[in-house]
Amino acid sequence: MKKSSRILLPLYLSISLLIGLAAFALPAGPVFAQDPTPTLMPLPEPDADGNIYYIAQPGDSCQRISTLTGVTLQTIRQLNNLSEACNIFENQKILLGRVETAPETPQAPVLPTRDPALVTPSPTPSDGVGEVCVVLFNDLNGNNRRDEFETHLYGGVASLNDRLGRISLTGTTVAGDPDTAPVTPFCFVDVPEGSYNVTIAIPDGFNPTTANSVAFDLKTGEIATLAFGCQEATPLSLSEQPAEQSRSPLLGILGAVILLSGLGLGYYMWRQRKG
Repeated sequence: MKKSSRILLPLYLSISLLIGLAAFALPAGPVFAQDPTPTLMPLPEPDADGNIYYIAQPGDSCQRISTLTGVTLQTIRQLNNLSEACNIFENQKILLGRVETAPETPQAPVLPTRDPALVTPSPTPSDGVGEVCVVLFNDLNGNNRRDEFETHLYGGVASLNDRLGRISLTGTTVAGDPDTAPVTPFCFVDVPEGSYNVTIAIPDGFNPTTANSVAFDLKTGEIATLAFGCQEATPLSLSEQPAEQSRSPLLGILGAVILLSGLGLGYYMWRQRKG
């Protein structure tokens, strides 16, 4: 065997072995998990009539609005009288739901019992009071209203504030199934007549399906019941969990071929030297 061959063959054998081992040892690039479920956007504030509208943006579709707000496609079609194709246009007002407040109880007119000219106004008149009750329900089907099979949830933190900044109260919602047994909701009692905002903080692990804030006027003797909905957040499936690294099957096969060729070359050189 020539001297140059004796030098080059061991060198080639060493390089082949190193490449083969590296192909087995080195992992491929990271495998990225699928994007998690997008976070639902807060629903817009209801208007004076209790309607919750979304203004369609460029490129919006019914499916995208449903994904952003958590309102089902069927609900969007029904509320907006849309066809199955659900065609919408930019800046269109899309009705997502309505906030219902307790109907005002009609009161009989108060008739004077004596001549108004003889009535002396009280120097310190007292305002009447009412109650504000807050319910948080598990909106399983995401249709923005409580159905018979949906229960009340504990852990929602309700805040009551008047628009003048004089009253600020908080409380926690009560759990229960009103379809099987009476459930007494959490209520703010002896609330002075006036204009108020009620906001709800959803418990961890849930996403809101209704507006999380309601503005309303409380009348004397009125019991206003406000219902907020939320839905359990969908956890990531095992297939969506992040994976750190994974070997490429093609790289492994290539490494095996190079490694075997190096071993074959080594065997050939051994036979040559022995011969």
